[in-house]
Amino acid sequence: MTDEEKPGKLPAIKIWLDTSRHTKNLELHIKGSSVKLLADDYFLRQKRISQQRNRVKKTQTKKRTTEQPATLNDSIAIEAPAVISLHTREYHTQLVRFLSTVRKESLRRKSIRINFNNTSKVIGTGMLLMLAEIDRICLTLAEKCKVTCSYPKDETVEKVFQQIGFFNILGKPHRLEINKEDITVNSWRYASGVSVNPQDADILLKAIKGKIPKGYLRLVTGVSEAMDNAVHHAYIRPREDRISASGLDHANDKRWWVFAQVHDGRLVVIFCDLGVGIPVTLPERWGEYIGDILRLTTLSAGKRDMKMIRRSLELGRTRTDQGHRGKGLARNVMKAAEELHGRLFVYSNRGVVGVDFSDGSPSYTQGGNNHSILGTVIQWSVPITDAQELEDEHGQN
Repeated sequence: MTDEEKPGKLPAIKIWLDTSRHTKNLELHIKGSSVKLLADDYFLRQKRISQQRNRVKKTQTKKRTTEQPATLNDSIAIEAPAVISLHTREYHTQLVRFLSTVRKESLRRKSIRINFNNTSKVIGTGMLLMLAEIDRICLTLAEKCKVTCSYPKDETVEKVFQQIGFFNILGKPHRLEINKEDITVNSWRYASGVSVNPQDADILLKAIKGKIPKGYLRLVTGVSEAMDNAVHHAYIRPREDRISASGLDHANDKRWWVFAQVHDGRLVVIFCDLGVGIPVTLPERWGEYIGDILRLTTLSAGKRDMKMIRRSLELGRTRTDQGHRGKGLARNVMKAAEELHGRLFVYSNRGVVGVDFSDGSPSYTQGGNNHSILGTVIQWSVPITDAQELEDEHGQN
């Protein structure tokens, strides 16, 4: 046994350097394997590369910081939907995305111009929601962002904007004359307020009282009660959008908006608030009645909102139990629609529920959407003559 083979001794290691290559790197050979040695200036070169990368990053960051204020001070033009409506899923999505963009840009820009060139049709529910959102932005951000708009190419749309006061909100001069022949335009009335006193809507109510038979005047009382209910239950906490989070004055006003129209034998009232929505207020007040809905964890947000709205109509309750404000939608709006064979549509957050009493017994339509309107819109349509069978904007759905 040789010394190399004796136990307890480490085997000899043969080392040689390969200097035959024309490079600064050296190779260390150990028992048939080779290990490349680092060059003398390896770490110095890596340090230079790292410094160069850091210089590039600092330059890019500085450029972005320098350019940001210019972007914030800039103005922007936003295209409005061709059809302003909520009564189909496609129109609903288009309108909600448009309003979301307007809200976001109003906090980033000094001026916004809404382009209505391609807008050819407006439906009451969508129109009131848009008016409410723009009105809130103008009230809250008047000193920070100026909102303007183009005149629509469609004359009927322009006349509607004049009639309902939309141009007044934006300080837009009226160009067209509305006459008796514009029967689909001149019958609309509009009111808005922040008080819990329904008498603040006197201008609206007086405008429609004279056109309604005496037997239907209780509908006006129902509208007043619904208005009062909305102020009490809708604004239990700030709205979940960036404007509310800004903390600016008027961002969280308890405001409501109402359209009313008597036309072709129908009384149509559309109500809007920008509160937290029925699907939020119902669980907070009446959680014991909706446990079955909350346990359906696989429901989409839209379908869950839809079920909450329907349950609210069935319960007939609101956020407050005080006096007539405890009667709720079922007592005020739904009961009136049932007694007078009318139709009711409730949009709240992502859900929509419609009830049609035209044939006496209720017929429900309902659905869920992908995007939230962040509020509630109620359309109430009642025939005021027994002879006419007319369809409202939802008749084809």
